[in-house]
Amino acid sequence: MIHLFRKTTDGLISLLHFPLVSLVCLFLPACIAVTQANALADFLYDTIQLFLNQFLVQIETLPAPLAAVLGGNYGIVAMLPFLLLYALPTILIFAALIAFYKQSGLINHLSYGLHKFLKYFGLSGQDLVRVIMGYGCNVPAVLATRSCSSASRCSCVSAIAHGSICSYQLSSSLAIFAATGLTVLAPIYVALVGINTLIYLKLIRPKNYQDTLSKIESPKPEVLKAPKLKIIISETNNTLKEFIVMALPIFVGICIISGLLQYFGILASMSQLLSPLMALFNLPPEAALSVVLGSVRKDGIAVGLLDADLNSLKILIETPVQLLTIVYLAGVLLPCIVTIFTVIKEMRFKFAFKMVTQQASFAIICSLVIAWAGAMLN
Repeated sequence: MIHLFRKTTDGLISLLHFPLVSLVCLFLPACIAVTQANALADFLYDTIQLFLNQFLVQIETLPAPLAAVLGGNYGIVAMLPFLLLYALPTILIFAALIAFYKQSGLINHLSYGLHKFLKYFGLSGQDLVRVIMGYGCNVPAVLATRSCSSASRCSCVSAIAHGSICSYQLSSSLAIFAATGLTVLAPIYVALVGINTLIYLKLIRPKNYQDTLSKIESPKPEVLKAPKLKIIISETNNTLKEFIVMALPIFVGICIISGLLQYFGILASMSQLLSPLMALFNLPPEAALSVVLGSVRKDGIAVGLLDADLNSLKILIETPVQLLTIVYLAGVLLPCIVTIFTVIKEMRFKFAFKMVTQQASFAIICSLVIAWAGAMLN
């Protein structure tokens, strides 16, 4: 019986080391967290929004600048449903699942299975776990890179900023695809971001990348074991504390800045300034607003594109390729401002500036390819 158990365990471990299986298992927590959190958010959204509307009505009676900071489209109170219903549950569910993976020993086996493939992109197998963590929220994921090796941390942070589709961005993108009846674009979009992230990492790798590869250590698989619930709860609480300490204050600050930018007409001016450039991407001029808003906050993609009932588009999108182009451009052009501030704090301004410049340049080129290659195929 013991021999049979060991043989079964060895077979399972061998299966976990198979790259495709490792990849699916690593993405599974992100899929579960996003789908379950979004389902909960959709169920509670109307109730919470109805409750907050009472405060928003009172806020509108306040002096104009204060009303814009608290209410409007980007005010602190107006944005609370996205934070409390979409981002926070996703982060908590994901943190609990990743803690389960860690405590059971699964994480090292899955990382080991992908290490040989990922190291050519400047990442270790364990770094991919941090990138996937960004699907909940980029901020805890960037903070988690503190435990990366010095050889791979820069690549890992860049991969999170470019390729981790956070809960705000994903829920907004899904809402846009659903409003047009083109939900089939959702997996295409996620796959497109993933593939382009690998290409991006390959392009920005350091000149001495061969030396870097040798410094990226392979994770050491450990024995599978039953996880301890107490430790899982503790690690989930630590993630929650990091979110409250790091992300929440920045969230409030960004809401204040965004509300003032809207109040003083700066967002509208930026959109008007960028409108002529949308023709380069085969998009209508009105798409510029989504690009601007998506660069400020990832849920701004939906605010710029969808009507208040989230069931129809504000602007004319003639083809699925155009819709895919605008969602990709608005979502990937820049990391959200909260992520940028976190990267500056963790990695210094020089690295953050270089990262943002590289990401914006690459996103523009990819968006042009998507737009015109898709137009030719049509």
